[in-house]
Amino acid sequence: MLPAATVKQLALDVGFHACGIAAATPLTADELGLHRWIAEGNHADMRYMERHVAMRHDPALLVPGAQTVISLLLGYKPSCYMCGDNRIAMYAYGDDYHTGIKQMLFRLIAAIRQVQPGFEAKPCVDTVPVADKHWAVRAGLGWLGRNTLLINPTYGSLCFLAELVTVTLVDSYDLPVANRCGDCHRCLDACPNRALQSGPNGGSRLDARRCTSYHTVESRASRLPESLQRRGYAFGCDCCQLVCPYNMQAPVSVQIGDAQLSELQSLEHADEATFRRLTRHRALNRINYAQWQRNIR
Repeated sequence: MLPAATVKQLALDVGFHACGIAAATPLTADELGLHRWIAEGNHADMRYMERHVAMRHDPALLVPGAQTVISLLLGYKPSCYMCGDNRIAMYAYGDDYHTGIKQMLFRLIAAIRQVQPGFEAKPCVDTVPVADKHWAVRAGLGWLGRNTLLINPTYGSLCFLAELVTVTLVDSYDLPVANRCGDCHRCLDACPNRALQSGPNGGSRLDARRCTSYHTVESRASRLPESLQRRGYAFGCDCCQLVCPYNMQAPVSVQIGDAQLSELQSLEHADEATFRRLTRHRALNRINYAQWQRNIR
């Protein structure tokens, strides 16, 4: 049996900011709430959300015999911010997080094998049908805020999430923590398109059809809706995150130099070749040049 304390220390050693561990019993319909969210059309044209719904509930469908979900958190609050029009969401300032975090996960697997030879795990970073934020909640890393994101008491919602799903048991599992949003509704009030709506039991839901992040990142439409209030964002949106008290007090996790900030600002006037070169290794490569031009018009 794997010592939980050892796993958490090894996670910190490879660079993660927090680690929680949950038993891999299936998420309940109440925990995930995905069926209703999709049935109401809140996923807009993200048809991939309709696939592998059962797997999002049950990690044993991804890893047969799964016993444990090791949930990892990495903060991304930058040291400075873009300003003006055609801004980029903070999570996309640096290199593509998928690549960097996957490398960290493989290093963590290797480190655990030094303690437990033969340890195997499925690394999951956003592109695998795993309900990242819900496993993080179960693993005690935070709670679901009214911005519908995981809020960690230290790093707020400015964090990337990843998992290792394994058949290995650990000697202790974490418990969820209490929701600490209280009666705060700043994120709901800050959304310029009212994409965040109050839900049952003091929660909320995200309607992607109204969300700037959806329209500027995920949508493949040739034009943005005329009614969309971008508030200066051309890729993603941070309106609901900037007002969160937990994000205001979160520590800086990523140093952004003047040269890097200038490079991001220059994308507004970049030709296609320059755009492709500057975004090749960034999360910005989620969209192509035509979509970028659509967004900045």
